[in-house]
Amino acid sequence: MKPFLHDKQPETPKSALEDLLAAHADALTSGKPLALSAERLSEAEQAEAQSLMLLAERLSAELTPVTPDPAFVARLRTELLAQAPARPTLLLRWRNLPKRYKVAARIGGLTLTAGLALLASSRVLELLLRAQRRQQAKNADLSLTAVS
Repeated sequence: MKPFLHDKQPETPKSALEDLLAAHADALTSGKPLALSAERLSEAEQAEAQSLMLLAERLSAELTPVTPDPAFVARLRTELLAQAPARPTLLLRWRNLPKRYKVAARIGGLTLTAGLALLASSRVLELLLRAQRRQQAKNADLSLTAVS
């Protein structure tokens, strides 16, 4: 199966600033101290990292985790399941087939395609032979009338 277009594009390498900010976010969520330092960054990047890390720390201190209401979760689940297709799509069903069924389906498709191609080519060949016979008959009639 063909991969999607965005799957073929290589990921852009992460910069040192992104690595530092990701480590800082991980440290904030886990409650552990930051393991990376900003030494590898330029002065401009260090200033940007400092302001972003300060903002993240303030947000982390002010925002409290919220647990959704069980009734809301149940209602949302019901709505999402109601919007989902009743039957799996053809592509999903094809992906879930065992490998031997896929191979058999492909062989059957190739056989059917080859048979249709043979039928079509025999019809075309038959039409070409009829046209050739008509041309030979016309040529024979011309040669007989020219002699008499």
